[in-house]
Order: sequence, then structure tokens, then C-alpha cells
Amino acid sequence: MTGEMKRGTFVFSIDIELAWGKVHQKRMNLHNLSRIYRKVRRNLGLVTPLLEKYRVPATWIILGHVALDHCECVNGKPHPQMPRPEYSWLKEDWYRYDPCSNLKVAPAWYGKDIVDNIVSYVKTSSLSHDIACHSFSHQMFGDPGCKRELAEAEVKKCIEIMEKEYGVVPKVFGFPRDSIGHIDVLKENGFIAFRDMIPKLYPCLEMDRTFLIAVKTLFSLFVQGLSYYIVSSPHVVVPRLVNGLWAVPGSLAFGEKPMVPFELVTLKAIKGIKKCVAEGKIFCMYTHLQEFTWNKNAIHSLERILNHVHQEERKGNLCVKTIQQIAMEKQFLSNIRGFQTAKGGFLGNPNS
Repeated sequence: MTGEMKRGTFVFSIDIELAWGKVHQKRMNLHNLSRIYRKVRRNLGLVTPLLEKYRVPATWIILGHVALDHCECVNGKPHPQMPRPEYSWLKEDWYRYDPCSNLKVAPAWYGKDIVDNIVSYVKTSSLSHDIACHSFSHQMFGDPGCKRELAEAEVKKCIEIMEKEYGVVPKVFGFPRDSIGHIDVLKENGFIAFRDMIPKLYPCLEMDRTFLIAVKTLFSLFVQGLSYYIVSSPHVVVPRLVNGLWAVPGSLAFGEKPMVPFELVTLKAIKGIKKCVAEGKIFCMYTHLQEFTWNKNAIHSLERILNHVHQEERKGNLCVKTIQQIAMEKQFLSNIRGFQTAKGGFLGNPNS
């Protein structure tokens, strides 16, 4: 419609992966991890009241293994039915830290209690939340060592668990470590959208231990850290169609940063929200449930950000949506345009 005011859009997603986000590390203190991740359970009770108070639905991106309450080794091998990656930088078995135990003994690796609470909350909330898939064991889909067979098994195993245990069939995918790959596998398994990586000048996702990659990673971290001190605006984004799926890029990873006060994280997020309002684009902020364990200021920072979102929404400047809602709306508009084209009708602005 001519003269129609464009509004910005706020998207918030929360990754649920527990210690599986660290399986690529060479040395981990398993006892300390269990102690730390016991505390993560309380974070859900801190975050969900804020979502309700400020009317912000979330995209909950859940790792399949976290939805288990136990697993067992077969002949000393965890999950022998799952294919293994062929990463050049990984010399040990991907499941080397899997305790083949249960939730009570190893709460860093099993989180069915957390997922139970999330699904129950989503089903009873007055908000339209979205439950998404984060693979089964946090594989890096964009790495050449993640073959198609592995990607298919990871996706199907997560869907199987979520459907069997909760009657939920995810339509949105969150790539572990923002490593994008095998989008065709997602399409074949019924997904309609994924959270894309933050647009970066200096990405540092490579895991190979080479001097060049180490230098690039340090430089990337320096540039990113500097952006907080000068409070430059995060990227605001627009969805794009990639191999039949809608990609919604991230704008800001909310959480503790090395040598960056949480106040600067908050200011950067608010600046991003203002920018998305001004440009009529999307500000997609994402986090991990454990971020509210490390720093006592995190939950207060989140409340400030959500309060700002709520105020802008009340003014009519901003709307709040999940990734699935954005994808469904885009698909609906695409179908309408296709119908108009077939009928020889007016297409309108293809970017609106």
C-alpha cells in the first residue's frame, strides 16, 4: 500500500545445548561441567517470566541429545548407529565425552527435564512460541568433514526424538556454531527456515589448528570486541530464500564477551533495535540458556532489552515474531505473487 509505514521486527531465539556445545574442545573437566550445568536449570524460571511480561515469543532451538534423560553404550561405543564426522581437526571420537549415563548423574549432557519444561511452557503460554531443531549432537554442517549421511542422521534423529516425546515436528533449524551446510537435507525433511549466521567481515568458524586460522580468529575477536566499545550498531537484516528455505540472519549474540562489560552488550542491542525500527528491517538476537549462569547482570540486561522492545511495540514502531512466523508470512506472500503472476495480475514491490 502506498505510504504504508514500515515497522521493524524483533526476533529472539534461545539455543538449548548444554555441554554439547563444547564437545570440540580437547580438554574438559567433566565434574565441573556437571556442577555448572545443574545451575542452568534455574535459568528457565528467570527467562520465561520476562518473555510473558514483555510479550516476546521466542524460537527455542533444541539439541536432540539434550531431550534425552539417559543413553547407553553398545560394546563401549556411544550411539553406534550414528555416523561419525571426518573433521580434519578432530582426532578422537565425536562422542568421546558422552557419559552413557543418565540425567541424575550427568546433567551437563542430558536435559529432558529442561525440554519438558520448555515444551510445557510453550503449549500453555499465551504467546506463539516456536520450537526448532539444533541437530542431534551439535555437528558442524558447513565443515567438509560433515558428510551428507551425517547431516541426514543428525536431522532425522532430532526430529524423531521431538516428535516421539513431545508431538512436536520442528520447521526451523539452528545450525550449531552457525556453520551452514546441507540445506537440501533440511528441505527434504520438511524445514521451511533456518537461522543464518551473523553477517561478518571476518568470520572465524574454522576449527583447524593452523597459524593462519589462529591469527584470523584473534583478529575477528578483536574487531568484534572493539565494536562493543565504540557501540557500533549491529547488523539489521532481511530474510532471503536459500535453496527453498527462508534464511533469517542473526544480528547479535547476547551473552558474556571477553573483556566486554555487560552494559555495552545491552547498549549495542538497544542500538540495533533502534536501527531496525528506523530501517524497517529485522533485529535477530540469540542466546544460550547457560548465558544467564555465568554473569549475574545477564538477566537484568535481558530485561532492559525486552522492555525497550515492548515500548517500541506499544508505539507501533516494532513487531515481535518468531523465525517460523517470518518464514510462513514470506511464503504466503510468495504464493500470492505466484498466483498474481499466473493470472497476469499486478505483482507490487517484490521486496516488501
